[in-house]
Amino acid sequence: MAQHADISSFALSNNQKAERKLLVTAVNIGDSVSAGSGTPNWQIVGVGVEDSAIEYNPDQETVTDILGITETTVNKLETSQSLEPMTVRGGSQLAVKLYNQVKYNRLSEFALYEVMQIHAYARRGEGTTASPYAYEAEVHKDCTLIPQSIGGSSYVDMPIDISFSNNKIHGTVNGYTLQDSISFTPD
Repeated sequence: MAQHADISSFALSNNQKAERKLLVTAVNIGDSVSAGSGTPNWQIVGVGVEDSAIEYNPDQETVTDILGITETTVNKLETSQSLEPMTVRGGSQLAVKLYNQVKYNRLSEFALYEVMQIHAYARRGEGTTASPYAYEAEVHKDCTLIPQSIGGSSYVDMPIDISFSNNKIHGTVNGYTLQDSISFTPD
């Protein structure tokens, strides 16, 4: 696979703030992106969630040497994201899959998800009709999705925690909204 260089700027005007809707998380409920056959099916998560961040959770070690100089080493990132309330909605294949995994106590299946982070504020291409924008994305293989509870006051909510694997495939996607049929192209 071809390697792409680091981006040199964001797809934003000078001093323009990137809107939160340009950072999207999607879960594959179809065939694996590396299966060689079949079709991945990306479901965007976060409908009805007002605030959610991808937490890096760095594992770091700080040491002060004999000269009084403090040095910090970052050993790894344990990336995660919580989505709450994640209301159960008709048409959500992810909610049905999680419901069945809990119902039948198939706990090992929680660690078999492919989760994609889409960075729509970092795009490639010229954005013409013949060659639309390609948005930076990364697919994490073998992520863990854990429903934290089920219930609520007015509606049935099933908040989830995502633990990203850091086993990444970098690439691009053709869209990032609920109306888009998202297609991932590895680098």
